[in-house]
Amino acid sequence: MGRADRRWETIASLFHELLEMPDAARAEKLAFLSRTDSLLYRQLFDLLNADRQSHRLFNTESGTIFSILENDYDLIGSRIGAFVLTEVIGQGAMGTVFKAGRDDGLFDQTVAVKLMKPVSVNPSHRSLFERERQILAKLNHPNIARLYDGGFTEDERPFFTMEWVSGQNLIAYCQFRKLSITARLHLFEDICQAVMHAHQSLIVHLDLKPKNIVVTEEGQVKLLDFGVAQMLEEGTEQVSSFTLAYASPEQIEQNNPNTASDIYSLGVILFEMLVEDHPFETFFKDPLALKNAILAGYSSPFRLSGKFGYVHFAKDIGLICQKAMERAPRDRYASVDELIRDVRDFRNDYPVLARPKSWTYHTQKYLRRNRTVLYAVGVGFLLLGIMGIYYTFQLKEQRNIALSEARRANQITGLITDVFSAADPNIGGADTITAVQLLDKGMQNLSKNLGDDPALYADMLSRMTGVYLSLGQYEQAKQMAAESYAINLSLDAVSEERLAQNEVLISSSYFMFGELDSAFSFSQKAVNRLLAAGIHNGPDLADALLELGSCLYDMTRYEAADSTLSVGLELAQKAYSGSTIEIASFLHMKGATAMKRDNLQEAERYLEEALKMKKELYEEPHLEIAYSYNYFGSLYQNLGDYKKALSFVKHSLEQRRAILGTYHVETVASMGNLARTYIGLGKPLEAIPIYQDAISVIDSLFGGSHYYYGALNGSMGNAYFAAELFTKARDCYLISVESFDRLLSADDLRRATPRMRLGEIAQNEKRFAAARVYYEEALAIRERLLNEGDVKIAQSQLGLGACLLALGDHAAAISLFEKARLIAQSDPEQNTELLQKLNASLASAQEKQRALESASVYEVKISKGK
Repeated sequence: MGRADRRWETIASLFHELLEMPDAARAEKLAFLSRTDSLLYRQLFDLLNADRQSHRLFNTESGTIFSILENDYDLIGSRIGAFVLTEVIGQGAMGTVFKAGRDDGLFDQTVAVKLMKPVSVNPSHRSLFERERQILAKLNHPNIARLYDGGFTEDERPFFTMEWVSGQNLIAYCQFRKLSITARLHLFEDICQAVMHAHQSLIVHLDLKPKNIVVTEEGQVKLLDFGVAQMLEEGTEQVSSFTLAYASPEQIEQNNPNTASDIYSLGVILFEMLVEDHPFETFFKDPLALKNAILAGYSSPFRLSGKFGYVHFAKDIGLICQKAMERAPRDRYASVDELIRDVRDFRNDYPVLARPKSWTYHTQKYLRRNRTVLYAVGVGFLLLGIMGIYYTFQLKEQRNIALSEARRANQITGLITDVFSAADPNIGGADTITAVQLLDKGMQNLSKNLGDDPALYADMLSRMTGVYLSLGQYEQAKQMAAESYAINLSLDAVSEERLAQNEVLISSSYFMFGELDSAFSFSQKAVNRLLAAGIHNGPDLADALLELGSCLYDMTRYEAADSTLSVGLELAQKAYSGSTIEIASFLHMKGATAMKRDNLQEAERYLEEALKMKKELYEEPHLEIAYSYNYFGSLYQNLGDYKKALSFVKHSLEQRRAILGTYHVETVASMGNLARTYIGLGKPLEAIPIYQDAISVIDSLFGGSHYYYGALNGSMGNAYFAAELFTKARDCYLISVESFDRLLSADDLRRATPRMRLGEIAQNEKRFAAARVYYEEALAIRERLLNEGDVKIAQSQLGLGACLLALGDHAAAISLFEKARLIAQSDPEQNTELLQKLNASLASAQEKQRALESASVYEVKISKGK
């Protein structure tokens, strides 16, 4: 028997012993254990607490229970993803919640990390994890704690990274702040809005209670813990855990709990908020009596807390609680929205649905609601006099503001006038005037006219930078962004938001030039500037995070990009309402990042949501819609559906050409994607001329200074390779290697790909020494930047091993093949072809060492297809 088994026997024995003890003896025993064995005490305390709550823990086997007894306090200080665990916030039967801080140097961020128990002990936990992850991903509401990310640790423990919510639980907040009845009802309405959002997403919470509702210092409600929620669309009844004191009768009886169950729990919470006692508190000492009381509906009478003083129509709010807590679901409110309307009507002195209608009641409500009318006429005359004095002073200040705004408007009007004057042949001559020339002439006049107002000139430069970027005039845009930034830095009174906006624009201009390190530096500077100024919300920070996330994406730092974009998306959804291009842009980039992380289902969901929003905002053709179409093309390439990809990419290219013309970076991106689709369709000769045109455009725009130049040459090399034109392919890959090494960071994974192709070509040409160099360089890049066990490392090991085998270094080749095979075996179904190649290579290597017995093992594996 192992030490863990003996430990479990001790715990199990003590647990059952404590269950049989009277309360006083149990308390004395626990107190002794807390002094002599604190770990054992915590484990037993958690088990007893779980037993009191009738948790599903005790429906599982002892092996699962034992996994719950692990001491997660030892994990403080360890890393999960980009975060370091700093503090245990709470523990339950399914896992532990930590406070964690971001530690990758991008920006400061505090999150909650929910670390579940190891799935290897009980595989059913994996499905629970996936269900909770799916539920949380569907919920997006300001009053629901947001899911950022999720995955598995190295030891197969599922985890969520969620929004960190600092505050008090609902009841504690109400009591500590001594909130009025009106303030409490406002909080309750916010809670109901969050639950209603979940219901509209076909999700029921099923464990609503004050402990799961946190109110921040700013008074914002956050609903937590959807860990026992279920999705109505699943169509299957699930037995879930709940907290008995807040559970509906149908939950206790396991009789199809649904949205009406959440409405019942909301009624209990509202009762507790206003009475400051639980409706079944008298039964708390006896769980069986509590259960029977709930089933019978024996709640305490509703009496508002004396703290509120006299409250008009107090009976109404009691009837609202009573209707929400009816024994039969059909007698409750039909929806959370109906409950919200009744609470709101009570606050505004309107008749409530929960109270029987009568003429007297409606008349009393009307008089109460309109009581201020009697005072209005006299007060109105008094206000007229006061307003006359007030506006005498206000008008002077308003006039000054108006003059400033008028000057700004006049300058914009002047710019437009200059633009169209330049197009008049009577003024500008008979030459054809382009849009860019028109703008250039207008901007020249603007610089002359605004010499005495540098702040206004900087503002105009900033506004026009985006226009020049859209027109593909990257050099002018870059210069204007830099000039605006320099002017603003020299001013005495300039806001941090304005400087951050400048930094985001400069980042965008560098981004268009493919200068990713500089773009990243300025976008990170913008985020840090805003955070240092105490700006933790709002559109400026959201915009800066979108730019930073986009830079990280193009730098192939996909995990960091996804985390950054998740934070930015949450801020954008708070800062903007409805369908906006800002939110759509975040959704799009989340989809693009998910695609790079091989999460294609999630990618499709985000990209579809972004495209739907864009189509609500714009009519086709439009650049934003074309942008989405291009990424849908990439998505379906990854899914192997090249025919569907071709349709999307063609639409993208048509719209971009129609709006931007051919000589624009975005048009080139669609051209490259179209060519890549043709390679996937087995038509590499159709791809080659498209790549040649795209390279010609990039060369004319940037020369060889844009990383697209290297990327497109590498992609054209793929087309030549697929067409078996290896000499031309080699020339393209050599250009790609030189370009990537010159322009990309040493930590950019893309530098490995053309080296792998050059290795293959040299190997096919029997130039094994040259092939060895390329493979070694590619393997070094991948081992340094990829996670251990990534299949791309195995591919490089296979290539290098084949070269070493040909060069006669059999032992080194076998070692590489064995390492690669170990990686490939982690997912044999996905890596079938790679495993076949490795088995064949190992058999050949062993034969060459005259180890025939070893070789026969791999020959058998080949024959069996393993």
